[in-house]
Amino acid sequence: MPSIVDATNDHRYRHVPGLNLLRGLAALMVCLFHCKKYIWQKNNPYEFVELFEYGYLGVYVFFIVSGFVIPYSMYINRFTITKFGRYLLKRTVRIEPPYILFILLLFIWNVFVHQLKGWGSSTLFGPEQFFLNITYLAPFFHVKWIVVIFWTLGVEFQFYVLSGLTHNIYLRNRWARYGSIVAFITIGKLIPADYYTVFNYYVFFAIGFQTFLHYTGRINRTEFGVTVVALLFFIYLKEIPAAVPFSLLSIAGILFIRNSTAAADFLGKISYSLYLTHGLAGGAIAVFMIGVLSPIARFATAVGVAIIFATVYYTLIERYFLQQSKRIRY
Repeated sequence: MPSIVDATNDHRYRHVPGLNLLRGLAALMVCLFHCKKYIWQKNNPYEFVELFEYGYLGVYVFFIVSGFVIPYSMYINRFTITKFGRYLLKRTVRIEPPYILFILLLFIWNVFVHQLKGWGSSTLFGPEQFFLNITYLAPFFHVKWIVVIFWTLGVEFQFYVLSGLTHNIYLRNRWARYGSIVAFITIGKLIPADYYTVFNYYVFFAIGFQTFLHYTGRINRTEFGVTVVALLFFIYLKEIPAAVPFSLLSIAGILFIRNSTAAADFLGKISYSLYLTHGLAGGAIAVFMIGVLSPIARFATAVGVAIIFATVYYTLIERYFLQQSKRIRY
């Protein structure tokens, strides 16, 4: 079977150039979407602003990228179920501390704004809400997310757990793999959307997983094409039709981009920090610059400040935990 990456070679640290571009694009799309919302709620005086209404679809790009990256990492590290603990520890160290520290930073910012402007309440959240948010259990106890977009982190973490439990079975047994994909997608249509489970969005992870299988030569072009077309058809009919072109873009980015660029690598590097912090940095500019800058200038400034803030956050906080996670082998 033809393979884009030869499993018999040492590709443990092989770089997939398109991933940084996709991560950066996804984070920037979400950033643009929210910065636009901070300034223009419904009435958009500029036609180009309408384009950013589709920025929320960056979330599904993230899911497809994770559907590829997580099994690919497990594959090149020769994952077995006996390594599940260290695998999950590695993923937790990678994403959890920057997330928790940002929530605490947001708490401090809320106190500051309340004291300065009298907006909101002096307490953004209590201990219970904080605990249920950082453990991703909030929707199961009908507790609000402190930042609404962080439901995606809960879905991602569920995918990490599910991948660890199913990875080796999926590689060995084709029928178990496709049976599970159908079962998980079906379960997702039965579970209310406000629970935000991995099953509600499993079709996007499945696209990433199929792309991983093709990339490593474990399925041929025909099988890959048929299964991906079926998944895209399901997205078009039962999920979000507008997500189809972005799903195709994600697949193409993984399979066909062969060279990195400085801009793509930079945005990919800070993508997680940008995703975490853009609401605070961009929102602050959007609010505090009312009457100082025109709406379009506030929008551009909010996006720019969000990227700068994310760069600082990555440098001071995220990078340290990224390095620590790399030390955990499985």
